[in-house]
Amino acid sequence: MLNICLLSKWIFRLLSEDGIWQQLLKRKYLKNSTLAQTVMRPGDSQFWSGLMEPKDHLLPRGKFKVKNGEQIRFWEDWWLGTEPLMNQFPTLYNIARKKNQTVASVVSSNPLNISFRRALVGDKLRMLLEVVVLLVNVNLTDAGDIWEWKPDSNSVFFCQSHVQ
Repeated sequence: MLNICLLSKWIFRLLSEDGIWQQLLKRKYLKNSTLAQTVMRPGDSQFWSGLMEPKDHLLPRGKFKVKNGEQIRFWEDWWLGTEPLMNQFPTLYNIARKKNQTVASVVSSNPLNISFRRALVGDKLRMLLEVVVLLVNVNLTDAGDIWEWKPDSNSVFFCQSHVQ
């Protein structure tokens, strides 16, 4: 459990800070994808493979603040409302063509860059309109997205709150 906690601290710092080591890891392993989109690949270092293990447990425990929208997955990450959009609108998520796309790729175009495998009528169209209403106040900026740890009100990561 201690190893998971320590590795989670590295992920937390990778998400919330922008130092030299964070930039190095992002260039080497993330390239043009987000941390959430990245999966373990053969040939990755043992350190990076170890970081990928607790990632899926840690990410749902924090919320993103949208700035440029390039590090936030539109459907899967928690950034709008009280939970990820895939949980708020599971029917739409299930028929979405592009899963794992970023907030920037969806919001930066007009109309929204969302497509579905079938036509939206009735309740599904109403749900899409609810999503559009939620997105009205989303304004992208040039700053990088921010991930905040939510179990503690002061957004400071503590191992005790992570393992509970």
